[in-house]
Amino acid sequence: MNTLWFRWILAILSSLWAGVHLVLTHAVLPNPTATMVYETFFGFTAALAIVASVLLIQGTRYSYPLITIFYVIDFVLLAETRFGPALFIGKKLPFNSYVEISLILDVILALGTIGLWFIERRNTKTISKETVEQNQPSHK
Repeated sequence: MNTLWFRWILAILSSLWAGVHLVLTHAVLPNPTATMVYETFFGFTAALAIVASVLLIQGTRYSYPLITIFYVIDFVLLAETRFGPALFIGKKLPFNSYVEISLILDVILALGTIGLWFIERRNTKTISKETVEQNQPSHK
């Protein structure tokens, strides 16, 4: 089974996720220190999402668990700042369209990357088994 189309879909979604976070690098918060920290965080995570896109397109399988962990951590941090006080701000942050898009993309990307990892592992095992069977001498 060719997974190229699935990898491209995940890469496009990861790039979309990066775009949402690049928009947030211009957010101005009441606390200047918080503004600086959050700008840096959003810029850094957007860059990581772009790297994840490239790794997905290339089919770098060892990176799939790392990409999954990245999106799970982002989901947890995003949810935590909505249900508890956010770091450097000291209060819960509101839900808005950026948060909703990010939460949905985090879930899709984490589950999609796990699915891709399992599909490609299964394909590799199937191909390896077929190759071994083809290379066995026949005893006729």
